Amino acid sequence: MNKLPGVGDAAGLLASTLCLLHCLALPLLLALFPALGWTGGHHHGFHEAMVGVALLAAAIGLGPGFLAHRRRAVPLLGGAGLACLALAVFAVGPRWGHAAETALSVTGALLLCAAHWRNRVCCRHCAAAH
Repeated sequence: MNKLPGVGDAAGLLASTLCLLHCLALPLLLALFPALGWTGGHHHGFHEAMVGVALLAAAIGLGPGFLAHRRRAVPLLGGAGLACLALAVFAVGPRWGHAAETALSVTGALLLCAAHWRNRVCCRHCAAAH
């Protein structure tokens, strides 16, 4: 089996997990910043770049994986997750604020985790069958 989908899935799982930690832990850390004498500023472009990273990891992992196992649920889960992330960053956050962006981003990250995990399982079953 080609190792590229496995690397893409591992990168996607890592990126999705880091996204979840970022979304859920950052509000707690930001609450501590004033006590530590730091001021928190929004890093423009960071979230937009992370959507690009998620898209790249999905293309590397889910694309070739789907060609091997043909399970439609995998790219559907991944596409839904990517759509949630993109909507959160480009539409929901600017219009409805950080809390709404976080909720949709967490949903997207969970969907991407599920897609990459399912892709790994399906690819392993394909490899075992051959």
